Parts: sequence; C-alpha cells; structure tokens
Amino acid sequence: MRFGKYYGAFSGLVVYRASLLAAGKGRAGRRLPGLKKAQREWCYHSRSRRDFALLLLTADFSHTHCDENSLGSSLAVSRNTLKTIIREAEALHIAKLAQGRRIVICRQFVADYMTSYLSEWTLMESPTSKELAVAFKQMAKKFDPMSVMQAQERALQMSVTSRAETVNANRKRRLTERKTTGPMDLSSWVVSNSFNRDLLLLLMSAGIEERPLNIADIMRRLHVSRNAVKASLKIGIDSGFVEKSPRGFKAEKTALIGYLDWHGEVFSAYSDETLSAFSVFYDSLASHEIK
Repeated sequence: MRFGKYYGAFSGLVVYRASLLAAGKGRAGRRLPGLKKAQREWCYHSRSRRDFALLLLTADFSHTHCDENSLGSSLAVSRNTLKTIIREAEALHIAKLAQGRRIVICRQFVADYMTSYLSEWTLMESPTSKELAVAFKQMAKKFDPMSVMQAQERALQMSVTSRAETVNANRKRRLTERKTTGPMDLSSWVVSNSFNRDLLLLLMSAGIEERPLNIADIMRRLHVSRNAVKASLKIGIDSGFVEKSPRGFKAEKTALIGYLDWHGEVFSAYSDETLSAFSVFYDSLASHEIK
C-alpha cells in the first residue's frame, strides 16, 4: 500500500476509464469521440488492432520506426495476422508500408487521433480531474510550471505511450508476476483474449464503487458473448482476483489494492516534468480551460 494516499485519485481515474465503456455505442464505447467512424471502429475491433495503433503513435512521438518483425513480436500475433492488420490500416489511411518493411503512421490520422483523444479526456468529471491534478503535483519532487498547451501535448502523448508500454508481450512492468503453474496470474489473464483488458476496468470500477456487475451488463458494454464472459470470469474467480456474490461480479479487494498500487508504481517512474504536465493538464480539465 505504498501509494495509499493517492488511491482516491487513482480510483477516480479507473472509474472514469470504465465509464467510457458505455452500452449501445459499439466496442469503442465513448472513446475517441469525433474520429472517423470506420477508423474508430477498427481501432477497437480487437486488442491487436488497438495496440497496433498505439505502438505506431508512440514510434511517431519518439521519431523512431516500427517494422514488421518488431510489431509482430510486440503484438504476439502471427505473420499472416499482422499482414491482414497492415492491409486494413492502409485501406483506412491509418498507416502505410515504407522502405525496409517499415510501417509508417499517416500524418492526418495522428492529428485526428490526438484531437479525438483530447475530446475523450474532456468527458472526465471536474472533481475527478481536480483530485488527479493535486495528486500529480504532490508526486512531483519539484513542480515545473508550464503553459496549458505544453502540458496538454506532453500529457496526451505520455498517456498514449504509457498505454503502449503495456502492450508488449514481453513487457517488464507487469501488474502481477507470471505464473508457470497453478491458477492464471492477473497480467496473463488481461492479455489472454481480446476483451479482458476492458473487462478488468469494469471489474475494478465495480469494486471501487461497490456496484457488482451482472453478466448481461458486461455483455452489453463489451459486445461479447455470454459464454465468452462466463469463461473469462470463471478463470478470474478460480485464480482469486474476481469476486462473485448474489449481486454480481467485482474485483477482489486485494487485487483492487494491487491494481491501484500498480498505478502508483507506473506514475512514480515519470519525471518531474511529466508529473507537472499531468497536474497542469488535469487542472485545466477541471476548470474547463480545455474543451
């Protein structure tokens, strides 16, 4: 419980992210509002397509490049699946093949994605934004004042980069240690299918708000079949990180605390400049300076 003093802010962030998974709005939910419909639906059609976009965006921010080999390794997909993803991305003007088997993201898509991503963050409620602004300012050893525009660019890019870092199949910063025997660990469960990453948010939010979810609600919000949801929940229950009650399903308390602590571990690795940028960004959201 190293980061217990920030659990309120981290909890608000988790509940906000889960709220974006709204029923009746497709797999994307309320995420990336304003992005072209076909691109938006493609980005959330599957985990591998969403992660493909995140990796290319991160490469663009750092002025590096991705090739087929590195993408295939990070996404842990077959060569044929990757080729299909690339063909689809080219058809939708998301990315294109370049020399040396490099995959390059399209400039217009970057601009449209980041504009839509900013619109997504403006959906956060002001009290949550304010609490996060305070938390990030306290986490910085030395607060670095900056303009709202500077903070916005830094915070948005870092948010995308942080999400991309959780994509890599061989990532170092896992929520739980990999198990080779016995029940499945939580980090392995999260990437074991196309929807568990979103299901994790729903279950953690349900645990925070003490509002267990029933299977029908999960099906509506994630657009997956009853059998798929039941199978995934069963693994979670058998592994000890999902709690079942007559009211429904939610994250088990120890797993929830570990999840919130993991947020603290990730954020504490940020530089003072980045922590300050997040603080200014969330404060501007709370005061509606960014719309």
